[in-house]
Amino acid sequence: MGACSSILKQIIVVAANEVAQQQEESKPTSQQPAKPSLHHDEFKPSSQKVSSGDAVYSSLPANAEKVDVRNVYDGDTLTLKNEDRVRFVGIDTPEIKENEPFAAEAKEYTRSRCNKGDLYLVQSRGRDKFDRILAYAYVRQDDGSFLCLNEGLVASGLAVAYSPSVSERPDNWDKLLSLQSRAREKGLGRWSQFEDRDVVKTANGSAYHLRSCEHLSSVRNLTEMKESEAIEKGLHPCRSCLTLG
Repeated sequence: MGACSSILKQIIVVAANEVAQQQEESKPTSQQPAKPSLHHDEFKPSSQKVSSGDAVYSSLPANAEKVDVRNVYDGDTLTLKNEDRVRFVGIDTPEIKENEPFAAEAKEYTRSRCNKGDLYLVQSRGRDKFDRILAYAYVRQDDGSFLCLNEGLVASGLAVAYSPSVSERPDNWDKLLSLQSRAREKGLGRWSQFEDRDVVKTANGSAYHLRSCEHLSSVRNLTEMKESEAIEKGLHPCRSCLTLG
């Protein structure tokens, strides 16, 4: 009888342990957030967003290269420690040397973020006529995500979407126009001073002008429109006759 009692106790203990283990395994476990991947086959601005409508990505394009910044000249131009100069592709910020409105704010936007986090470049179309590297610029943020400075400047109203010609428009052109439209609607940055002027454009030009622009003295067949319409079409202000804001 004593042996049977001992065996029975062992069976009860084993069964109790199994029940406890099953209960422990059935408890809900907290899921750790997946770390952002740092590899992509190609640059796809709209498909890698953490949230729609912003300029933040969960990961970098595969061909992104980490660089060291020596100096930020203005919002869209900087110099690397190897002396290469970089121009952010697809955008245009106010000119520091011309003391244009919001030029200082655009420069500070870029400078503060370059100083705070690692900077990565994705080269776009080689170099421009001033021998500057044309690139998308990304900054690693505290949460591990990546801010695209090109898009962030436009989203903040500190830059306009810009391309010298239709054929040179960057891959994220539609995204830039969407961010620009939203910033204008909210009156952000330089859009806070926006007045919807009457402007004109040439048949094949990528810029819009005031009718009095010196470049149009011998041009015929101009198309008239409001400045807001020109912006929505992806045109940029003439550097000679117009300063936005």
